[in-house]
Amino acid sequence: MRTILVPTDFSKCAENALQSAFVLAERTKSNLAVLHVVFPNEALDNNIYNAFWTEEYLQERNQALHQWIERVRQPVRFRQVKTETMCRVGFPVPAICDVAEEIKADLVVMGTTGATGLRGAVLGSVAAGVITQTSLPVLSIPKHRIFDLTVNAVLATDFRFDVSEATIHVLQQVIADIKGKLHVLHVMTQPDAPRQPEKERQLSAILKPIPHEFHYLHDRDIVQATINFIESLDAGLLIAVAHKHSIFHRLFFDRTTRRLAHRVHVPLLTLHDV
Repeated sequence: MRTILVPTDFSKCAENALQSAFVLAERTKSNLAVLHVVFPNEALDNNIYNAFWTEEYLQERNQALHQWIERVRQPVRFRQVKTETMCRVGFPVPAICDVAEEIKADLVVMGTTGATGLRGAVLGSVAAGVITQTSLPVLSIPKHRIFDLTVNAVLATDFRFDVSEATIHVLQQVIADIKGKLHVLHVMTQPDAPRQPEKERQLSAILKPIPHEFHYLHDRDIVQATINFIESLDAGLLIAVAHKHSIFHRLFFDRTTRRLAHRVHVPLLTLHDV
């Protein structure tokens, strides 16, 4: 992993995301690219003559971005992390996705909600938009937590794991130094459904450098069972693959289950199918 993109709006949630990105970058020897997106009318103040001051405004925002980063990276060990700052004019979701492609980012780390996030929703519209429009892994950090692998992590899976080699590499690096254990959870809606040892072996071949164990739960409500399992372990990370009808989509995009999303207050690593 070489480059981690960190979009920010200077909110507390974005600060947690940057702290988490520093932890990852320091451990994986990656570079950070910190991005602030300025809305098209933000620097104009509805005055056509102020259009000439847009560049100056961007310079001011970039200076503020530098100061904000230096305040967040107080631990001495983070001083060695190479950091680049960028300010772009545009709308957050497409701008973030465009920059991620432009700089060939390996991972996007961002807050789940920002200064304008939906109250009570764990996944804000910008984070949700980025996740649905990029094929990169996205690590979403909630307002009151930072990335911490001294505790357990949960990989919620339906055993469909058709992801790219680059994504597998990112996953392995993210959880390489886990101090707890990786718990692979498969929720079965049928009470008599059997274990799937062959699929376990296939997934273990991908996860083999990481200590892990498999868990099966029988429950018609996959989302609620997943939430209960995370809470029972006091897990610090949830990992899911975002493909159609996946646990992730049921958890965050289905109307019936979106109301449960506020109960998941742990960082989320979203992977994508190839």
